[in-house]
Amino acid sequence: MKTCFPPVRHIPRLHAAARTDEYLYSQLIPYIGNKRKLLPLIAQAVRQTGLAGGHFVDFFAGSGVVSRLAKTLGFAVTTNDWEPYSRDINTACVGCNQPPPFEALGGYQAAFEVLNNLPPIEGYVTRHYCPEDDEKPDPHRERMFFTHHNGTAIDAMRTKIAEWEEAGSLTTYERAYLLAPLLYAVSYVSNTSGVFKAYHNGWGGQTRTALYRILSDIAVRPPVLFDNGQVNVVTMVDAQRLAREVSCDIAYVDPPYNQHPYGSNYHLLNTVALWDKPPVDEHVLIDGRTVNKSAIRTDWRTARRSPYNYRATALAAFTELIFTIDARFVLVSYSTDGIIPLEALLEALERRGEVTSVSLPYKRYRVSSQRYSHRSHNVEHVWIVACR
Repeated sequence: MKTCFPPVRHIPRLHAAARTDEYLYSQLIPYIGNKRKLLPLIAQAVRQTGLAGGHFVDFFAGSGVVSRLAKTLGFAVTTNDWEPYSRDINTACVGCNQPPPFEALGGYQAAFEVLNNLPPIEGYVTRHYCPEDDEKPDPHRERMFFTHHNGTAIDAMRTKIAEWEEAGSLTTYERAYLLAPLLYAVSYVSNTSGVFKAYHNGWGGQTRTALYRILSDIAVRPPVLFDNGQVNVVTMVDAQRLAREVSCDIAYVDPPYNQHPYGSNYHLLNTVALWDKPPVDEHVLIDGRTVNKSAIRTDWRTARRSPYNYRATALAAFTELIFTIDARFVLVSYSTDGIIPLEALLEALERRGEVTSVSLPYKRYRVSSQRYSHRSHNVEHVWIVACR
């Protein structure tokens, strides 16, 4: 646990999520749109409001990194995202100021000791998302999201957490305190480039640059926490609904800005979080044809279909949200890679209040270090709206 935090900075080698014990960066899942490198910019925008505390609402929290930042800056935080994996991660890392007691299990250290030493189980994840033989995988017939070895460990750990929950041995915070590091570990050992819409054709793909993590043995460790001395709330609702229900000093708005739904990009994290085991064809190739290769769960299409993923609806949804939010200041992250035209976004913000901004160029997210884009950088803006 941390009781203070040094100046905001991001140094990739020092702050690698798998190794660092700094609260802001520890066990952050790899995430499209993640603001870890832009935290100094966001902190600058917060300071520009002149507020050093109050209520901070993060409407599209995702990995939770901005909510973590707000905790360290003295705010009571409400962190929201409608994806189940985000709820569990942020319940642990934002909602908890101290490790939960785990009275029924003899303390959190005992619980983690059990999880890291379970016998393997060939369960749902192993059957549907792993090859039968790690030495001789068949990517044309079998999915290769994880090694068989790690799949059996994921099944064992998630099954044990479910058993503890069903027995009444876990509180909401205790459940999340175990699930958050498991979700991070699942991301870390996945045979992907960060998203779960596809897996590498072979371990590590053509470059094989990530074999050190993909072939490592999955393990979970307690999340690093930060005690801000305040009650922090985690919600999992549509942002527009939340805007009708809360008021705050600072609202941070960072909606999806492209056509890729998070529910499909991170479908396996939702499956591990929910543990509802949706029906999936066990093999990729059936009767000579490819069937649902990535085995993406489909509930996002009905339960969590976002208007921000479509050019035709993104601006209207954004404008409605901005004018519903009850806040002294609204901070809006915007990337030049977004599908909402900057001029239209600014027009909406200027009708809401006085607008200033801070900005920073940064390297674009790449799914592979070997695949370069013709545009190497975006410009990230944080627009600061003093609401009328």
